[in-house]
Amino acid sequence: MLVYFVRKRKDVPFYWIFLMFGAFIIACGTTHVMDVWTLWYPTYWLSGFVKAITAFISVTTAIQLLPLIPQALALPSHAQLEAANAQLATEIAERKRTEEILRESEERWQLALRGNNDGIWDWNIKTNQVFFSSRWKEILGYADDEIKNHLQEIWTRIHPDDLDSVVKAVQDHFAKITSFYAKEFRVLCKDGTYKWILDRGQALWDETGNVVRMVGSHTDITERKQAEETLSQILMQLESKVEERTAELKKINESLEAEISKRKQIEKALRDSEERFRTAFHQAAVGIAHVGLDGRWLLVNQRLCDIVGYTAEELELRTFQEITHPDDLSESLKYVDQILLGKIQTYTIEKRYFRKDASVVWINLTVSLTHHNSGEPKYFIAVIEDISDRKQSQAQIQASLLEKEVLLKEIYHRVKNNLQVISSLLNLQSEYIQDKQDMAIFQQSQQRIASMALIHEKMYQSPDLARIDFGEYIQDLVASLFSSYEVNEGAISLKFHADDRVLLGLDLAIPCGLIIHELVSNSLKYGFPNGGEGEICIVITENVDQQFTITVSDNGVGLPPNFNFKNTASLGWQLVDALTQQISGKINIKSHDGLEFQITFPLI
Repeated sequence: MLVYFVRKRKDVPFYWIFLMFGAFIIACGTTHVMDVWTLWYPTYWLSGFVKAITAFISVTTAIQLLPLIPQALALPSHAQLEAANAQLATEIAERKRTEEILRESEERWQLALRGNNDGIWDWNIKTNQVFFSSRWKEILGYADDEIKNHLQEIWTRIHPDDLDSVVKAVQDHFAKITSFYAKEFRVLCKDGTYKWILDRGQALWDETGNVVRMVGSHTDITERKQAEETLSQILMQLESKVEERTAELKKINESLEAEISKRKQIEKALRDSEERFRTAFHQAAVGIAHVGLDGRWLLVNQRLCDIVGYTAEELELRTFQEITHPDDLSESLKYVDQILLGKIQTYTIEKRYFRKDASVVWINLTVSLTHHNSGEPKYFIAVIEDISDRKQSQAQIQASLLEKEVLLKEIYHRVKNNLQVISSLLNLQSEYIQDKQDMAIFQQSQQRIASMALIHEKMYQSPDLARIDFGEYIQDLVASLFSSYEVNEGAISLKFHADDRVLLGLDLAIPCGLIIHELVSNSLKYGFPNGGEGEICIVITENVDQQFTITVSDNGVGLPPNFNFKNTASLGWQLVDALTQQISGKINIKSHDGLEFQITFPLI
């Protein structure tokens, strides 16, 4: 039974002593059996041998027990084992509480990162290992498992033209030349495009002055860069067109340059302000808060206190409804209901808060919802950015652009009036001309001036001050020519076709209008002699390879044989040739069953 017990309880200490006691008990029992056996059968030699074995086992067991006694006494008692178990249970419970606190802290950190629209990175200088947040990878179009935690992942994606300046900015910060690292550069995305990134960070130095760590964030500023580039191009176009039209706009041009300079100063001030931001919760440059389901502020950072003018203690005694502008409250509550119902995951709105001093501040609010393990809503994560300066700047820029549009319309109106005055003066002067050829030249000049005046009138009427609907302009121009040449109704018909909404600026509209003016005039004057009937066709198309084609044709008598318009003395043909070269176009003439004149030129 002792052997059976030891085989089943392999955790029993000193199991071998149980085996020896078992052998001793069996040997003793055998000795007593042999004593009874020898009463009938005198096998004393066998009995003596069994007794010798028993004595050997007994002595061996006694010898082995001598060093075993101190070890057995050292074994813990039942009470000691219970105390040790209680202490172990306490340590396990404490460890579980610590793990729960760490888990909640990690969850709060991750939610703060998701609530912030920036990508976070953490660089271990000694190992070159870098932690990239999910948002950091999402900005570049990658999933979490597609980018390794190594510094080379970012260096290989920086645009080659920006790499040296980024390295220089990091080195300056490590050398403490700059107290804070901030740099704008382009980064290659997964789809092969480049995005503009505002990279900001702060290094950590050890006691010996060596950099050991650096933490920072990536902000996607591609839309802002594109808007700046678009705005710069628009301003350059406006300046160029104003300078080309008249020297009278010099003062306006100076005012526009001053406005551009002021706008750049505002943008620089905004960038300088953004460079001071921190993206981690304890260093965030935007307000970050935990908000209860009832709207009460549970946890706020210092930046939010600065925005609304309250201390953290004062703010935590209020709800977001109390400081929200009444006109914005209904929209905020609508989004809160949608996010609680699970219809949306997050939302971003612009709204107004009342500061402690009763003034109003514009903020950009981004909100997401965190949940308990059971799935029940826990509290909101809110990211608040003060955008009052941006709102004011946008209003100023909008007012300035509106003022410039009014001035540019006035310019087009005055130029049109001046051209009409010139045309009227020519008309008065023509009354003193007796020669028919001179009169024809005067009338052609009047018609050309009228075509240019018509363009400025169309620019004045156009909602886009830089371009006009060229097809509508040509129809009005040709109608004016038919009226000037007194074409009988039904004698010469006009066919006109143009692609929908062909928009041209003045640099192309004026020469193209004059070309069509000359070609249609020639057809009306020479294509149908003796009042013949016919048709004039005008086709305007835009090709897929950014080429623009104007075709003017008629079914009249056509050109004489061996006609070369480059060698003719006609002012009209010379004007057509010069204007075509001005717009970098090519001329193709066909004279078969009438005349077809085709001009192809690139869209500038």
